[in-house]
Amino acid sequence: MGAIVNAALFTGLALTIGAVGVRYLVLTRAGLAVSERAPVARDVARAGLWGALVVLVAAPARALVQAMGLADAGDPLLPLVRTIVTSTATGRALMLQAIWAAAAAMAFSSARFGRQRGWSAAAMAAVVLAVVPGLTGHAAASERATLALAAATVHVLGAGLWIGGLFHLWRIAGPASDATLAAVLQAFHRVALAGAAMVALSGVNHVLMTLDAPGALVATTWGRVLLAKLALVAIVLFLGYRHWRGAEATVAAGSRAALRVSIGREAIIALVVLAVTGVLTTLSPE
Repeated sequence: MGAIVNAALFTGLALTIGAVGVRYLVLTRAGLAVSERAPVARDVARAGLWGALVVLVAAPARALVQAMGLADAGDPLLPLVRTIVTSTATGRALMLQAIWAAAAAMAFSSARFGRQRGWSAAAMAAVVLAVVPGLTGHAAASERATLALAAATVHVLGAGLWIGGLFHLWRIAGPASDATLAAVLQAFHRVALAGAAMVALSGVNHVLMTLDAPGALVATTWGRVLLAKLALVAIVLFLGYRHWRGAEATVAAGSRAALRVSIGREAIIALVVLAVTGVLTTLSPE
């Protein structure tokens, strides 16, 4: 149950952060006219809204899962959930996450109508939401908590820009014109590369801080699940490399439907990566 809730949370975070990344780092650099950019931005805001709502549901669900793990048979859960939320650092972080997810949802609701203030508020909420997972996961228990929190935040931001942005790209590839799609693809490649680099560097830092010896990668369940995640990430990277090399030419050749299917496959594997991450966060590295 905890793995499912965590996977949903990470998916919602990726959609939320990815929407802000596409709006500010992709669409503004794609050289699109306002008439081309506005409908794409509205569609991205709608998807970002759904992501924020998923986070809003997942945050209290995590507190409920934690209460279920602590309660004995027959114990009432709601008083225990209340205690977790009000009296523990993890519970307060989850409450913060829910508050800012609600703020993000309201911001995206405004951004759907083209309001710049909505996007500004969504960007602020996305940054805060990127910080919170580090307050509730392995980073919070690290001996070097500040460095671990910074690395966790970079990891979540990078995953949002890369994996979340990939989902939004798949949506854009449907209704957008060929010229708009080609411009968005060219701008997205740079953002995806930066996001992947953020994920890789912060991930290496996390592994070095977490594992006592390289042998733990195969000797522990946590290590083996991590290796499975890395294998899936490698597949996503390979598919992303193929799109970087040929996506714009594919659009120019009139094969955008095939390109959208290919991007969809990459996005599905990326979602599996988030699901495996959900499992990983429920395991102990020891």
